[in-house]
Amino acid sequence: MRVSDVTGRVLVQLRDAGDYPDNPTLNAAGLVPFFPDGCPEAAPTDWPLDTVDYEAPHASTICPGCVESWRAEHLVSQPRTVPAGTPLSLHFPWVAPQPAPATPEGASRPAGTDPQPVDASV
Repeated sequence: MRVSDVTGRVLVQLRDAGDYPDNPTLNAAGLVPFFPDGCPEAAPTDWPLDTVDYEAPHASTICPGCVESWRAEHLVSQPRTVPAGTPLSLHFPWVAPQPAPATPEGASRPAGTDPQPVDASV
């Protein structure tokens, strides 16, 4: 099997991702390869090992045989077919917004930090 044959993906996120608002790795959602016929024992030909680890079957990939074990700790979407050329793995990190520091009394706000109204016409 070649990487170009891997056309299924699922979206995963840790169930307790909200417990890590300042950790963009632990709270990231990710697009993970899905293998409908089972996770392969070894990485498929052309697997980009320099950017996507392949430690073992089911460790960084999902198949019908392991999806329930993933769901114990992750929210897992239904598998979807993706267009050719879609990266094997994508991560969508975010960090919870942090409150702006208070402006000391008598000091001026830095330029461009005033709240702006939303344009509702868009």
